[in-house]
Amino acid sequence: MQAPAHADAPAFSLQEYLLGRQERGLLKPSDRKALSSQVVLVTGAGGSIGSELARVAAECRPARLVLFEQSEYNLFQIERELRARWPELSLVPIMGDVSRRRDIERACLETSPDVIYHAAAYKHVTMAERALLSAVRTNVFGTWHAARAAAGIGARFVQVSTDKAAQPTSIMGATKRLAELVALAAGGRGSRVAAVRFGNVLGSSGSLLELMLEHMRNGTPIELTDPEATRYFMTPREAVSLILKADMLGRSGEIYWLDMGAPVRIVDLAERLLSWGEREGTARVPIRWVGLRPGEKLREELTTDGLSLARTTHRRIWMARQPAPDAATVRRVLKALHADLRQGDGMSALADLCAGVPEYQPSRQAHEAAATSTLHRVVPSRHAARIRA
Repeated sequence: MQAPAHADAPAFSLQEYLLGRQERGLLKPSDRKALSSQVVLVTGAGGSIGSELARVAAECRPARLVLFEQSEYNLFQIERELRARWPELSLVPIMGDVSRRRDIERACLETSPDVIYHAAAYKHVTMAERALLSAVRTNVFGTWHAARAAAGIGARFVQVSTDKAAQPTSIMGATKRLAELVALAAGGRGSRVAAVRFGNVLGSSGSLLELMLEHMRNGTPIELTDPEATRYFMTPREAVSLILKADMLGRSGEIYWLDMGAPVRIVDLAERLLSWGEREGTARVPIRWVGLRPGEKLREELTTDGLSLARTTHRRIWMARQPAPDAATVRRVLKALHADLRQGDGMSALADLCAGVPEYQPSRQAHEAAATSTLHRVVPSRHAARIRA
């Protein structure tokens, strides 16, 4: 789909038109060649980022591409697509859950990957705000198990993170920040571990763009939070290129950022989409302001307090330098969170998440959801006792 362009300007894609800039390519032929002899494992391979990562990796013709995914349908879809497009590709689909340690360990032992791109995560801010224990189980412990499995076989590990991990105000952001620390602590001496942060990816499942298009199709108002709300946006191809390029830079213990230009006002993005829709024959719908939801920020930040952005050898990739995480502290937090999950104790889990990410300030909804999950843990046990009596 092409967006409108001036007669003397190159045609932009719809994504570029919405961003107000051209898509920025990062990978060179030499980068693709470097991956051609590798065994690549992608966790969350059926998700928005994981599936795009699998496509770009497949284009590089790796020695073997391992698709690790917990959704049967998503795994079926991405396997079918890749086999149709690259029939000669050595493809290994594995259905498993990163939050189950043995699943990811077995996948690594059976396929011996050279690199693991860890994209499996719960990423929806509002959903995670109501599901603390599930977010901790998948985002934190899923990362711990995957990073430990990578270290056990000597594989490189790239953690897919988010700008919401910087000064987090949501459970999603806090669990992803702790996941960064967990990944870096799990690697150990001699391992190569990196984290990659990027902003909102246009067109990913559950993304703002997807929701706005749905409202336009249904003829209902587009719901936006605040006229001054801004976000960093990038295309799926840019996000995936950053992940692969960060791996190619060959450094460990760093957090990488793609230079995405200036943040975009969400209302400007909506207006561009509405204008495009009118040109395509879709009736314009109104915008309705709903206010910031629990855990949401007015503006996203590039880096966490205490981390400074530094240049890399690639002019469009920046690096956030940080002290090495205290492995003992990370392990203490993980031990406490493990007990919280086992007991279904949301209030203790929230307190322990705050201990692991001190800059995190939970929302009122996060407190209420944690208290509710803890109450549900207590009430059924009393009910069961009455039944036994």
